[in-house]
Amino acid sequence: MVANIPEPVPVTELIAKRRRGRHYAGDGCLNYAEVADAWPVVWNIEEVVRANGVRTRQEHATGTYGTNSWTVYDADDVQRVADAIADGSAVLQPHWCRNTEEGREAQRERSEHWRRQVVRVRWVQSVIVLGLLLCVGVVWFLVARA
Repeated sequence: MVANIPEPVPVTELIAKRRRGRHYAGDGCLNYAEVADAWPVVWNIEEVVRANGVRTRQEHATGTYGTNSWTVYDADDVQRVADAIADGSAVLQPHWCRNTEEGREAQRERSEHWRRQVVRVRWVQSVIVLGLLLCVGVVWFLVARA
């Protein structure tokens, strides 16, 4: 099975496609989605960033619900790695890529891991809620008998 992987998008095009009124990474930086567009063959972006020395930094924003932080990636480094991916000189492991069987299997395993994690958390939350409801019921029963 050969996956239909689109060609990389040059970083300058990604920056030019940014729409007014939306929040994007600062000048000279890209957000995660833009890096994913620049490297369409890669599914494990964090590992490729580490292996190829892409500079990153954390950006922060404070809003009504607290402070959020996210990683932004240096646009020049992202373009350098995109060019290296295209000419085959980038540091890439087969299990980081969408176009290899190892990569597709690793992607499935990671997705399954997170799905199981979500199910596990929901079960724990359900047990906690049921325990609290049981405690409230017992207290209510004892207060009503008194």
